[in-house]
Amino acid sequence: MSHTTSLGSWNSKTVRRVDVLAACVAVCIVCRLAWQEDLTWIGAVAVCGLVVVLTAVRWPYGALVVLIGTGAMPVFFVEVSSWRARPEHFGVAIVFVAVLIWMLTSKSNLRLDRLDYWILAFVLVNFVSSTFASSAPALTVRWALQNSLAILSYFLIRSTVRDFKTLQNATGILLGVGLLESIYGILCYASNRAFGTSIGVQIGQYLGDVAAPFGTLYEPNLFGAYTACCAVIFFALYLFQGQRPGYLLCFVVTSLAVVVSFSRAALLALLVATGYLCWRNFRRRTNKDGKKLIVLALSSVIVLILLSGSIGRVITERFTNLFDQGLADETTIARFVIAQEALQDLPGHILLGRGTASFNLTFDWSKYVPEWAGEKTWIGNAPLRILHDVGLLGLATIIGFFVVIACKVRYILKNSKNPDAILLGLWAGALVYTITFESTDGTILAFCWIELGLLASAVLIFEKAIRLSSEFRREL
Repeated sequence: MSHTTSLGSWNSKTVRRVDVLAACVAVCIVCRLAWQEDLTWIGAVAVCGLVVVLTAVRWPYGALVVLIGTGAMPVFFVEVSSWRARPEHFGVAIVFVAVLIWMLTSKSNLRLDRLDYWILAFVLVNFVSSTFASSAPALTVRWALQNSLAILSYFLIRSTVRDFKTLQNATGILLGVGLLESIYGILCYASNRAFGTSIGVQIGQYLGDVAAPFGTLYEPNLFGAYTACCAVIFFALYLFQGQRPGYLLCFVVTSLAVVVSFSRAALLALLVATGYLCWRNFRRRTNKDGKKLIVLALSSVIVLILLSGSIGRVITERFTNLFDQGLADETTIARFVIAQEALQDLPGHILLGRGTASFNLTFDWSKYVPEWAGEKTWIGNAPLRILHDVGLLGLATIIGFFVVIACKVRYILKNSKNPDAILLGLWAGALVYTITFESTDGTILAFCWIELGLLASAVLIFEKAIRLSSEFRREL
């Protein structure tokens, strides 16, 4: 189990070292610019410089802002040797260097828990499968490395979030970024409706000409999953951490972002996760909670009013098509075809899979839709994608992680009279991703690993507190 370590500000010597490192990087980039005479890199250099400075400010919160912020904008990328490098890759790399310098200078170390070993095993299986079971190892190993950069964000969170105060602030940063993302997505949708703009929206993914916002996420389903996760954390804070109107307002805003995403999985996950939190609250409900329930009822009425317009009609049609057409629904057909093709790849590779992101090596839409020839796709169902890429061994590592963390959460809830709101919110957020990733896989991106890293840190912090409290009582 990780021990709690005080995370103070960096000393001046460490800051100077980071400045020297940043200056060296800047000099190298400027030299390349002078050689190529390509002034389009100036903006990227300025942004990288600001990110490096931010990482060194008020450790570790500046680094957490960089990590969580860049993890919420995977839609952007730059081509680096035929590799699409996204902001999260740069953010993870910069924060990794900062964490490494901090650990070396402060002589701090990270003691891994069983949870972390399951994730490490998953990373290892990705490389083993991509190297020895792939038909194109050069490509799949590169994709495994890219996936590992996303998963590295989990370990960066675990290395920096070691005490309750840091956990609180890190969760606050996550929610702040999530709220900004929700507002941006809503504004993109409103701008499309009012002025016909296409910034931050994807037109035609649902029901022909319907514009669904993706904000700075990769696509609308992931936008819905991300905002739904933030919504349930806000909801948990409202229920279990004081009756604060601000939490409720943020819950309504992020829930509205889920609604305008038109993602059926995200809407379902939001309902299930909020239902779970209401059930947890009902079990500990006192007479004072009646006011909370009234406010929640009024909030539900507001949401229903919002749904009564054009947004409500689109959502109704989305779910009506699902029930009326069944397998004839276009989205369902596409997912069924992909799942069938993925399952046909498994014989002979069931143990190790076919390598990270290897589905595109064998699948081509031209077999079914000639106009889509050459278009890349991915397996939307996370368990099936993991099974296809890394086989039963890889899937077992992920299942092992969730089994262990579920046991720890159960232990904490059983031994705590007043479970912490942050823990319940992060646990409900993991439930949201579990549901939404059945139809849209986000495990290849960093944002879900950041949330899982916060959840793992929260579980270990509260578990240790309970055990220390029990030992103290026994001594008395």
